[in-house]
Amino acid sequence: MKLRLTLFICILFVIASITAISFAQRTPDNDKSISGDFKITIKQSMGGGQEMQSTTMIKGLRERSQVSMPGMPAGAGMTTITECDLKRTIQINDTARKYLITPLDSGDSETPANTGGHTSGGPSRRGGVVTFTVNTVDTGERKEMFGYTARHLKQTMTSESSPDACNQNNMKIERDGWYINLEYGLNCGSERPPQMPGMPTGGCRDTYRFHRTGVANLGYPLLETTTVNGTTMTKEVTELSRQQLDAALFDVPAGYTQANTMQEMYAAPSVADMMAMGRQQEAGQGRQNSSSLSNPAAARPKVGIVEFNNKAKASVSTDELRQQLVATLTGDGVEAVALNASSASEAAMEAKAKGCTYILYTDISTFKAPSTGKKVGGFLGRATGIGGGSGDVGKAETKFDFRLVSVATSSPKLQSSASGKEETTEASVNSALQEEARAVVGAVAGN
Repeated sequence: MKLRLTLFICILFVIASITAISFAQRTPDNDKSISGDFKITIKQSMGGGQEMQSTTMIKGLRERSQVSMPGMPAGAGMTTITECDLKRTIQINDTARKYLITPLDSGDSETPANTGGHTSGGPSRRGGVVTFTVNTVDTGERKEMFGYTARHLKQTMTSESSPDACNQNNMKIERDGWYINLEYGLNCGSERPPQMPGMPTGGCRDTYRFHRTGVANLGYPLLETTTVNGTTMTKEVTELSRQQLDAALFDVPAGYTQANTMQEMYAAPSVADMMAMGRQQEAGQGRQNSSSLSNPAAARPKVGIVEFNNKAKASVSTDELRQQLVATLTGDGVEAVALNASSASEAAMEAKAKGCTYILYTDISTFKAPSTGKKVGGFLGRATGIGGGSGDVGKAETKFDFRLVSVATSSPKLQSSASGKEETTEASVNSALQEEARAVVGAVAGN
């Protein structure tokens, strides 16, 4: 457990390094900016099979990024808030309920920076020079991703420290990916590299120099492969939606204590804390085992999902909608499988053969695109009629009529509707699917 947590923290430092240095590349260009509130889900993988998922939220001049790794306790990840308006970043450790504020120094060519965060008192010492050389090349390739035009860019960045530098950390970072101009408002004017493990803490201050060639604005990555000193990380956006976000998400959380250093933020837990954590895990395992004995897998309800009936005649992949519903129900603890049958009688036979307790039928009764000129990607990328308007009026609307039927009695267990009305078609579909899944979970909970 402790080794896994340590490895995860090291991975988070690498990601923080790449992310923070990226802010130095966020400069305005002539491309049309994409504004508004955004929520973005990102899948990340690193060498050695380590996988993570992160959620990034953008609101005006602020960005919030939450990273978690499968198998880690809830809240054991790291949350980073970048406040360009206040020229600072806030790193949050929810497990310890601590946060660390790091100022974003600004400068055009040379920027002195305190490489150790907060000092412990005493005079600061001038270090050496760390030089970053950045070259970004636009391949000229373009493609539509999530309804936006993405550019294919390649970037190479190297850092070189002088012998007297406090931070002896020579790096080579290579990026290859597809980018959109989403982060225009997040231009922090920052040239401050992030803190990294092993950096000195006695008030030593290096001077950072940046030399750039090629494209000025890298942009926001929708698909990106990054290699740092031979270690490769892949980042892929799996969901991008517009929605109104609470401003409180982008500031210091109430009731948290400020830490002075990164080491203090992620200090190893005491023996007492580790013993208490172990007791909690044993108690949780005991409850899980007891639940399994009283409600074995064979006795739990199983739902067969029939392919969606497209009454709205919209051009959309009903099979992919069904797959998403299956995944949502599975994530909520309900065993769900797809049924290939095309009629009710065939569905009943297939459901019995697959050991299903219920059959779920879903009709797409409403599928209305927004009249905003926006397009979407993913499983809705082939939808027709999306976009086409120039006025900012009308939201996307989706409505599903569904019924949950008992295999044993052929009688309805649940009959209802789920709807979504959001800024984009994909967001409205996701909202309706989530509502349907919640209703089904509630209906089968009592079996």
